[in-house]
Amino acid sequence: MKRFFITLSVVLTVSLTFLACDTEDPWSPFESKATLSRTTLGWDEQSLTLTTSGDTRYDWSAAIVEGYEWASFSNSNEQITKKGKVGTTATIYFSTNTTTESRTASLHIKFTDGYSKVFTIEQYGITENSFYDRNWAEQPEMIDNDDLIHKTYYTTLANGKYVRNYSICYDTERLVSRWVAYPLHSCYTSPSLNRTNAWSFDPALPENIQQNIVSGGYNDGGNRQLDRGHMLPSASRYSTYETNAQTFYATNMMPQNSTFNQGVWGQLEGQVRKAICADTLYVVVGTLFEDGRTFTSRGRTIARPSHCYKILLRTKDGNTKKSISQITDASEIKAIGFLFANESSAGSYESAAVSIADIEKRAGVTFFRNLNPAIAEKVKSQNNLKDWSNF
Repeated sequence: MKRFFITLSVVLTVSLTFLACDTEDPWSPFESKATLSRTTLGWDEQSLTLTTSGDTRYDWSAAIVEGYEWASFSNSNEQITKKGKVGTTATIYFSTNTTTESRTASLHIKFTDGYSKVFTIEQYGITENSFYDRNWAEQPEMIDNDDLIHKTYYTTLANGKYVRNYSICYDTERLVSRWVAYPLHSCYTSPSLNRTNAWSFDPALPENIQQNIVSGGYNDGGNRQLDRGHMLPSASRYSTYETNAQTFYATNMMPQNSTFNQGVWGQLEGQVRKAICADTLYVVVGTLFEDGRTFTSRGRTIARPSHCYKILLRTKDGNTKKSISQITDASEIKAIGFLFANESSAGSYESAAVSIADIEKRAGVTFFRNLNPAIAEKVKSQNNLKDWSNF
C-alpha cells in the first residue's frame, strides 16, 4: 500500500472538522451502533470491516486520527476519513508491519443522532510467533511467555483449497502443547483416506525441543502405560495425505493414559465428529499440569498432563452462514467443555462436562477470543449436554 507523509496540521484540521460535525437530532438519539470485525491484527493482515447499524435515516462520519501513516479507507491512496448512511459498511486497509514492535491506530466514528465511539486497533509486529493467525474463530488468545511458541499450519484439501489445518501453543519446557485449536468441517474429513501413521518431528521447530516419538511410543523407563495421544485426532483430518500426516507431528502429541485414550477419550472424539455441521465446528484440545509429574523417554524429560480437556463451539442452527464474530445473540451459539483426569478412571464424558469458563480459570487461557464481547461471558458459561443431541 502506498503511503504519503501527512503533516500534523492537516490531521488536526481533519480531526477538528470531524468532531464538529452536525449533531442535530430530529429523531430519537443514540440508536446507532458501530462495530469492528476485530481490533487486533497480525503483522501482515491487510484489512478489517467497520459495520454500522441503527436507523437508516442517519448518517455517519469516521476518521483515522492516529496510525494514519499505515491505516486508510483506501488500499490505493491515503484516505483517512469516510462517510456513509447508517447500515452501510466500510473497509479499513493496513500496510504490513515490518518491525518487531506492535503499533496502534485510533478510529473515531460519529453519527448524526449523537452516538459516537472510539476504536483502538493494534497491529502486532514480527516475532517468532508471527505466523499465529489471530483472526481464526477457534484460536485462543496468545499467551505472552518466552517458553511458548504459537504457530498455525496449512494444508491443501482434496477440493484444492489451501486452508489452515490447526494451530498450536507449544511449551518448549514441558515438550507438550498447552493447546491445539482447529476447525472441524466435512471438507477436512472427506474423502475418507487411510490413517498415514506418518510419525515425525514437527519440521517447523528444532528436534531437540520435541518429544522423540518417531521410533515408537513412550517406552523408556517403564512408561508403556502412556499413549502418544493425538490432540487434533487423525480421523478428523482424512482429506489428503498431507492433511493427515500433519496430525502425526510430535507437537500434536500429549502423553495419555492408555486406558483413558483408547476408552472414553476416543469415544468423545467420535461424538465430536458427529457434531459437524454446514457452519464450522470450532474445537480446542488442551492440557493441564497441576501435579508436576514428569517422565523420561529416549533421554528427554517430558511433562505428563494431569488433565486433558476438549472444548466445542458452533452455531445451534448449524447453517447460519455467519462467522462467530458476527453473532450478537448468545442463544444462537452452543458451547461446552469436557475436563478429564489423565488416568484410567477418568469417568464418562457426561460426568466430565463443564463450562468453557471453568476450564479458562484452570488453564489461564482466554478461549474463542473472537466472540462478540457482549455475549462471550454468557456463551462460555453454558454447560448443557442436551444441546449436543449426538452425545
